[in-house]
Amino acid sequence: MKYRPAKISDIPKLVSLENSSFDSDQLTDRNFKYFIDLSHGEILVQELEGEISGYGVILFHRGTALSRLYSLAVDQKLRGKGLGKKLLLKLEKMAKDRGSTYLRLEVKSSNRSAIQLYESCGYRKFALKKDYYEDHEDAQCYEKKIRNLSGKVIKGPKVPHYQQTTEFTCGPSSLLMAMKALSKKTKFNREHEIEIWREATTIFMTSGHGGCGPHGLALAAHKRGFEVELYLNSSAPLFIEGVRSKHKKEIIELVQKDFENKIKKEKIKVFKDEYDWDTIREIFAHGGIPVLLISAYRLTETKAPHWIVLTAMEGDFIYFHDPEIDAGQSVVDNFNVPVRRDEFELMAKFGSRQLKSIVALYRD
Repeated sequence: MKYRPAKISDIPKLVSLENSSFDSDQLTDRNFKYFIDLSHGEILVQELEGEISGYGVILFHRGTALSRLYSLAVDQKLRGKGLGKKLLLKLEKMAKDRGSTYLRLEVKSSNRSAIQLYESCGYRKFALKKDYYEDHEDAQCYEKKIRNLSGKVIKGPKVPHYQQTTEFTCGPSSLLMAMKALSKKTKFNREHEIEIWREATTIFMTSGHGGCGPHGLALAAHKRGFEVELYLNSSAPLFIEGVRSKHKKEIIELVQKDFENKIKKEKIKVFKDEYDWDTIREIFAHGGIPVLLISAYRLTETKAPHWIVLTAMEGDFIYFHDPEIDAGQSVVDNFNVPVRRDEFELMAKFGSRQLKSIVALYRD
């Protein structure tokens, strides 16, 4: 038995295997070509006596230690011989060799044989997605830790995931997740998301609608009855790099000054020293939830500020929920995403000024 990366010439056989294995949501020849060419994905082909007996598609989450098993299929004529398990173990090794700590997947609730395979190989169910497939069937979400980590898991209250509904509301959506973790009364809906954005927006960014800055998010959380700590390593006007219009810069600075005055009036704690790994550990230890500013470049190669919510730490890894789910992604890709400490420290700085900020929430 041999394993190798898929080639363009394999596509007709892969499509045939796909169509005989699945009744809906089938990959096309165009899909297979896309995955073969993809820099952060790979198709592993399993060969038995010179013929393709199965394949698996893995996607690597850029900038993180998370991989997704997108598809796995074995020739129906060869099932029952343990080929699926052997292929799965090879895929796990491939993901581990690429630096992944977790491998996640989705499977139809009715696909009992696949579920049995995954559970026998140590996968655990962590979510259910209703009406996920084209035929309206539910998806069971499974994951497996494929790399042992040293260190105790440190976390605050369990954080539910919320998907942002606009391209400019990552901050409010991350804040909603943190607030919901601390208070079940928090409403998870678009109206609340937009309401927070209106309160916390910087008005302008380099283009399009303005996002939200740390001052505005801190005030929005405080207004809703949470104890808030603001960590910010700069007192200069934020997010004006790349803004060419003098008028827009003046508005951004005016809004920030107003936020700063309100923060003083409300006596919100502000820490101006740079936070570090131990700061995050202390926030979790005191029951807090850190909402954190990052550069989206490490995840999506876009030079924009982005807000996420941290969910746990383990050894030299940190976990976060990302509210932004791009095309081709699902909650599986954005839920408790693991990142190595060295990668996280590069991610957690924005712009040439290396801006770092945390809005930490606690129960009041």
